[in-house]
Amino acid sequence: MSDKPNANRRKFLRQASAAVAAIPVVSLVGMSNAKAEEQAEDGHAHSYVNNAADADHADYSDGEKCKNCAFWGGGDSEWGQCFHADFQGVQVNAEGWCDEYVSS
Repeated sequence: MSDKPNANRRKFLRQASAAVAAIPVVSLVGMSNAKAEEQAEDGHAHSYVNNAADADHADYSDGEKCKNCAFWGGGDSEWGQCFHADFQGVQVNAEGWCDEYVSS
């Protein structure tokens, strides 16, 4: 019997192992890019402010902050992701607020 099928199988298994091993590396690269997103500034969209205490809007209620909004996508203790379409590509302050706030 020929060694050709075994050689092909070994080559396939080496390539598949390398591809599987690369998955965590690619994930880490994507995470570092997420941290590099710019941070939203006051007035970004929807009356956004980085500090909810500075909100001067009729819809604002005490205790409403980005970190407890339904659009909050998580992050560190200060900055994180907002899943609202108008905040894609920027990070919002966990203590911030905008007029699209939805209680979670």
